[in-house]
Amino acid sequence: MPDFPRVALTYSDVVSGCQEALTNQGYTTTRASRIDRLSHIEAHRDPVEGTASFLTTDTYPKTVTIIDTSGLADVAGKQHLVEGFVDLSALASGESVKIRESMIIKSGGDFKTYAEETYNGPVSPPLCYILTRPGRYGLKIELVMESAPAADRSLDYQLLVKVVE
Repeated sequence: MPDFPRVALTYSDVVSGCQEALTNQGYTTTRASRIDRLSHIEAHRDPVEGTASFLTTDTYPKTVTIIDTSGLADVAGKQHLVEGFVDLSALASGESVKIRESMIIKSGGDFKTYAEETYNGPVSPPLCYILTRPGRYGLKIELVMESAPAADRSLDYQLLVKVVE
């Protein structure tokens, strides 16, 4: 590995060097505005994280809504989608959970289911990836357990709402 001489740089040295490099590469105000626009193509909100609990003492069948975008003011009326993960490692043999995806397709409408998938425990690999269809008025993901689990089960999830502007 080459032995480079150590040089002490200040912040202003780095900024000046970057500006010079960008100017030499044809970085213009017009180009800058186009590059800045790229950040608006797909914007993420903070992740929606949580745990869906299915207790032996709950009433079944039980449905837990892990996300409903119809009430999110910053995505209302904008095309968006949801993607993320649900950890199904807590499911034991003989237990199953259904992941249901629904959307609203007109302003003031109701949720309609467009996809369902049932996972039977134990699930391998345990992390389930979810990617909804794009929607404008609301997307919803629910976890459904038809019968009580043998022991209390907690399913962790992390979801991102992506807005396309």
